[in-house]
Amino acid sequence: MNNLPRTFHPDPEAEPYRVDQQSAYRVKSDFRVDFTNGGYVEAKDFILDIEGDNVAPSRLAEMIVSSMNLLRAGPVTIFAMEIVRRGDHWDSAPAHLRST
Repeated sequence: MNNLPRTFHPDPEAEPYRVDQQSAYRVKSDFRVDFTNGGYVEAKDFILDIEGDNVAPSRLAEMIVSSMNLLRAGPVTIFAMEIVRRGDHWDSAPAHLRST
């Protein structure tokens, strides 16, 4: 996505994220979640299953908060996101075969 980074305020009533290990697609993202009581968490190359071959960045922000059960989440800044086919990224190999 070219219009990133962007910051979103996830809806606390949004549909919860559900893992779908049968999904053909995943979204790989870099983001930062700021907490309403101070502090933040950042991730790089964080991968979540998605239902189709596309997801809106605003929905991704909701999925991140839900998947990590971040109760005091505030704004979520998405720095990068990429749709990948399951198995077409580095983590598809067994852990003992991956180089660090």
